[in-house]
Amino acid sequence: MKRHFLLASLLAAAIATPALAAGDKFDRTSLGSKWVITSGNLFITNNQLQGSDTGLGYLKKAAAGVTGQALVQLNGTGLQYGAVAVGNIAGGNNAFVKIQSQDGGGMFDHGGFYVGNNSGVLFFTLDAPMASPATLKVVLTGNVATMTIKSSSGTQVYQFDYGQNFGTGGGLGTFGPISLDNFKSRTSVEDAFAPAPRKVMMSDAIDLSL
Repeated sequence: MKRHFLLASLLAAAIATPALAAGDKFDRTSLGSKWVITSGNLFITNNQLQGSDTGLGYLKKAAAGVTGQALVQLNGTGLQYGAVAVGNIAGGNNAFVKIQSQDGGGMFDHGGFYVGNNSGVLFFTLDAPMASPATLKVVLTGNVATMTIKSSSGTQVYQFDYGQNFGTGGGLGTFGPISLDNFKSRTSVEDAFAPAPRKVMMSDAIDLSL
């Protein structure tokens, strides 16, 4: 009886928990072979991921991921962004969704729904600046990417239809002295977005990282 109860409990837990493809807390000194760097450089400093301008890489174990999230922390007030990439990063066919600080206020003030490695598609001004650190989560559902930003400033949710599918995979991108931590990638989408996403279709904002 105890064995049947244990098996039932484990099955219930597996059903209740969204499928975790992979994750990385970066609690070590070296990035090691878990990641493949496709552009620039990525490295670990103080148990957080940092990198060069336009650094990009993917976590091998996140190959089946359709979501990605990370804690993004600003270091100083200079130009910097942290990006979550979802899709076929090795082939350059991926959504590249970023939050960026470029107004000198020490907060995240812009966002981008890009492709590949910081290749511009849509760059826009956030509804209000967001304090650092902020959790950036990206969910791909077919052609549509949803960006959720959470910090002590609250929650903002944005959505963009790329008009194309990117496949699966998960990784991170860097520019400037940004730090990223607690990366997670999942193989299924079970999100109910709150607040409702604001659909972003056009913007005249200028991206200073290009």
